[in-house]
Amino acid sequence: MSTEATPNADTDLDDATSATLDTLEDALDAIRVHHPDTPQWEFCEGLLTALLCTRRPVPEAEWLPVVFGSDPDEVFASPAERTSFLMGWMERESQLRLALLADVDSLDDERALSPAVMDWRGALACLPEADRAETARDQDGPVPALAQVWAQGFLVAVNHWADDWTPPRDKEIAASMTDALECMEDLLADDTGKPTMNLYEPDGPPSVSDARFEAFGEALWAVYDLHDIALSLGPRVAPVRNDDKVGRNDPCPCGSGKKHKKCCGG
Repeated sequence: MSTEATPNADTDLDDATSATLDTLEDALDAIRVHHPDTPQWEFCEGLLTALLCTRRPVPEAEWLPVVFGSDPDEVFASPAERTSFLMGWMERESQLRLALLADVDSLDDERALSPAVMDWRGALACLPEADRAETARDQDGPVPALAQVWAQGFLVAVNHWADDWTPPRDKEIAASMTDALECMEDLLADDTGKPTMNLYEPDGPPSVSDARFEAFGEALWAVYDLHDIALSLGPRVAPVRNDDKVGRNDPCPCGSGKKHKKCCGG
């Protein structure tokens, strides 16, 4: 399969996706007025993507505090504000789920996963010099590399729900999970390669290296692998007590994904 990643400039998004992301950005801007620590949507998108690859449905009551780092009752100024955010979240969740379920063999496929990531360095480079200097002064820390914030959100979910991401006993599946997560972790590193492209403005100053672009593509395929693994394994099963009975054709309680008779009951 091709590992070429499609640049995710705003012009590449369909109308429905653009409308959903606009709704979410507006909702986060409103929340940020009274909750300054509200993350950018790119972080939320990474976390949401990881939730879709988690082996069980994670309820709203669990993920909302992780997104905002606070009790949701302290985040939203009104029920309407909460509803607006959740409606946008559910719509984006549906869009991402459809992409992960699509049978694609190239990231150029319009159905393929295309995260809402920003080429922050490309956007900064396209600003007039005076605005660029002001933005740099206001920036808290270095400008993130392509997909760095997205990967942070994804891995926050993996670490927070670590029990749900515990590799199964099946060595082949466990190795696939490890390889896929390493692709995500690679995006946490800075892009130190020679910039060759600008994904914010194609004619703008180069801001992303070929190596980073390729790593982003590898991470997208890694998400597909993790999603497929989660679907194949299903929710983790609690350890069986001595008085519990497991049928030989039932899923093995160890979480390997195999039948009991071909695993621990063999």
